[in-house]
Amino acid sequence: MNPAHLPRPHEAKQLCRLRALRVQRARERCTEAHAGVERAVEAVRQRERQIVQVQDELDALRELVTHAMAPHLPRWGSMCDAQRDLLVDRLERAESGLVDDERRLEQAQEQLQQARADLTRALARQDAVQGVADQAKRVRSQLRERRSDTEIEDLRGTAPAGGRP
Repeated sequence: MNPAHLPRPHEAKQLCRLRALRVQRARERCTEAHAGVERAVEAVRQRERQIVQVQDELDALRELVTHAMAPHLPRWGSMCDAQRDLLVDRLERAESGLVDDERRLEQAQEQLQQARADLTRALARQDAVQGVADQAKRVRSQLRERRSDTEIEDLRGTAPAGGRP
């Protein structure tokens, strides 16, 4: 590669630092996105536990109404119906909330996937810049070595034949 197209060593170093910072930020976004997924998963689990709890309460109320409360239904029937309606409403709300929580989980997973893709791109760019920096360093070193060889040859050419001035 033409040395004129390569960055100077200090410029290459700055580019490497910049890319390292971008990789660091991308990693931080991945960590944040992963935490968001974990929070969303926990919200879904909590909502599922809530649904199971309400379903258990409904089952217990049905069992109570069909057995222990059966003789007292004329007196307490409307209260049992009101309690059942309340539990059914809580169940419907919890199921609706579960749908919302699952949607938020999907969004969080998509954000994590995007953050990981961004990190992969940032790492690839960092590798590319590091490769250019390494190449620039090698080319500069080779040029210095050639100049030194040329200067040594020039000094040998100007020295008198016997090695004495």
